[in-house]
Amino acid sequence: MKKLLFASLLLFALAGAIGWGLFLRERRAGDLERDNRRLQDMISRLGTEYRVADVIVTAQDGPRGRDRHTTFRFVEYDREGNALEARPFTIKGDVAYFDALVLKFEDRYVGEGDALRGRSLHLFRRVFGEYQAPADGFPLDGSSPDGVPAALRVGAGTFESNLWKQFWELAADPDRAAALGVRVAQGEAVYLRLDAGRTYRLTIEADGGLNIRPSAVVASRD
Repeated sequence: MKKLLFASLLLFALAGAIGWGLFLRERRAGDLERDNRRLQDMISRLGTEYRVADVIVTAQDGPRGRDRHTTFRFVEYDREGNALEARPFTIKGDVAYFDALVLKFEDRYVGEGDALRGRSLHLFRRVFGEYQAPADGFPLDGSSPDGVPAALRVGAGTFESNLWKQFWELAADPDRAAALGVRVAQGEAVYLRLDAGRTYRLTIEADGGLNIRPSAVVASRD
């Protein structure tokens, strides 16, 4: 009788151990699957590129060089991809420089999709042609009174506004920048030779800087 009872208890314990082992294995498999999805999401966010502006060339006159003038519309986009009001500019020459302040954040914030620091941020300052001094360029600053770019506002209060108010301090003090999750604070100017009838797209990488490239969209001359 005792042997039978012992055998029954042993079988019960063995069954429990097997069941527990299966439970742990399924749990580990579930954890691994969740971790894998999370990793894939992080990788996807780090590789994302956002459209921030279009440059629509509407007119060009004169021979290439100092006597040429290039007219275009500059259209910014907000965080949701909505176009803001177009602004017309005419530069000397056909090479346009787009100057901006850029904040790049630590990869952990980008990968986790932080509401504010989940992508690099920019504030366009000015545009100028190759035959113009930067200081003589046309202002593009679309910031609000508190310094936050109007197109990119998240609504993170003083933390958000301080990132821009303290931009140059962060650029000069890496330790202070790191304490706020800022990897790089710097000015960037991208430029390209523009051709009549073409549209050029300005983008920003989630964990990088600004880019400019021709778009397949044909420019409207309206």
